Amino acid sequence: MFKNIIITISLLFIIFIILPFITVFLNVDYKLLFEIFKTPEFLNAVKTTFLAALVATIFAIIFGIPFAYAITRYNFPLKSLFEAIIDIPQTIPHTAAGIALLMTLGRSSVLGKGASIIGISFVQTFWGVVAAMGFLSFSILVNSVKEGFKKVDIRYEKVARSLGATPFKAFFYVSLPLIKHDILTGALLMWARGISEFGAVAILAYYPMTLSVLTYDKFQGYGLKQALAITALIFIMSMIIFIVIRIIQNIWKYTESR
Repeated sequence: MFKNIIITISLLFIIFIILPFITVFLNVDYKLLFEIFKTPEFLNAVKTTFLAALVATIFAIIFGIPFAYAITRYNFPLKSLFEAIIDIPQTIPHTAAGIALLMTLGRSSVLGKGASIIGISFVQTFWGVVAAMGFLSFSILVNSVKEGFKKVDIRYEKVARSLGATPFKAFFYVSLPLIKHDILTGALLMWARGISEFGAVAILAYYPMTLSVLTYDKFQGYGLKQALAITALIFIMSMIIFIVIRIIQNIWKYTESR
């Protein structure tokens, strides 16, 4: 009886998830879908979206891994506060995050003026898209890496240190290889999450358009028909992305188990 209830609830949940996908594909104009797929506007949006999410993920890896290591290995003042701050972007409306980023990175802000000296602007530029995506998704990578470090017994590092390894070598050659799966998972999920960002991107950098902004722009300017075609294309790409992610994760697990 219990098993049947659980299966029924699970099926209802799956139906709720896939119903919007089915509705989109039943109502989309496929001729228009293929026409939009070939337009430079759409292809540029795909390029901007995927590349910006990738750059944001790379920055998160560079800065997030050392932070996650510090949080799990060292005790220092305000540690709990710093750990909590990492999750704040996940709890605020993304439009509010966009306004905060605009005030922080805008042309009249201190950071905005400093960045302009080296030729970087965040308002209506590619780097603004990167900043918005990174700000709202970096905690996914950090938390994944943090949980990975928590599972690594610190005695492994101590043994490496006792054999003459420096703290850096113990970190780089012992700890990091043991959490490579957590790093990969966090990076892939952060990249995928960045691709879907809209609110903050639209406020800080409406142009160059990402896929989410392009969908909204078409809906506002041309109505549901064109927006629906882009939505279907995004659904297709999203499904392909997550299938690839799962395949990579399974291959990684398989190679680790051998």
